[in-house]
Amino acid sequence: MIQNSGIKIALVVCMANLSIACAVITNNSEADQPYLTVSHPGKYKLEYFPPSKEFPNYLRAKVDGREILVTENVQSPSAQSLYLLTHWKIAEGETVLDIGTGSGVQAIFAADKASSVLATDISAEAVEVAKLNVQHHGLGKKIEVRQGDLFAPVNKDEKFDVILFNIAYPYNDETQGLWKVHERFFAEADKYLKPGGRIYYQSGLIDNIPKIKSLVDKYAWNILSIRMDAALKVARFPIVYMIQRTNDLRL
Repeated sequence: MIQNSGIKIALVVCMANLSIACAVITNNSEADQPYLTVSHPGKYKLEYFPPSKEFPNYLRAKVDGREILVTENVQSPSAQSLYLLTHWKIAEGETVLDIGTGSGVQAIFAADKASSVLATDISAEAVEVAKLNVQHHGLGKKIEVRQGDLFAPVNKDEKFDVILFNIAYPYNDETQGLWKVHERFFAEADKYLKPGGRIYYQSGLIDNIPKIKSLVDKYAWNILSIRMDAALKVARFPIVYMIQRTNDLRL
């Protein structure tokens, strides 16, 4: 999952003081007051809250009032993830694969329309947090969470109408190695997408567009749309791509 450095700092500070400051907050009405409201794109309201009495070991984010529990090592819903959330569209009854689910926020909102959602993450801690959030929202019959790298947790016979992809992407010289993960995604995704299915893929930075276009072309995909907001004042300027097989467009 993509991280906003400013938000991460706030989360780390609160987690580091969990036994002191945050514990005090959970014992009074301040637990119900957000300590940060995030300016973000799209239609969703995003707020951060300290731990509650019910969940004393978790920080909390609220996305349009839906509570999402997080830990220090699991990415919280952010301006970037809400930008993806705003720009994917899922039809009633479709099946969804959410890769890099983190706290599970994409999967939880996708379940509003989807008949089933499979959410995966390489992090064991993220998987446990996502499972907790799925249970917290009573969606255990609709959302399944599995641990593994990219498509490794997905059975060979499982195919989806929609794939959501929201993992870390290259943003400086030190992170260029992440392109290997993104290339594996484009190389393998075809096996798990139904005919006519689509991908919603997030990667910030205008400078990444040529590389993404080259990967899309290499593996016979086609970019149908690019959604971005160059004026957005958050880290790395989120960009959401809707992508489909080239062959599907010829049908």
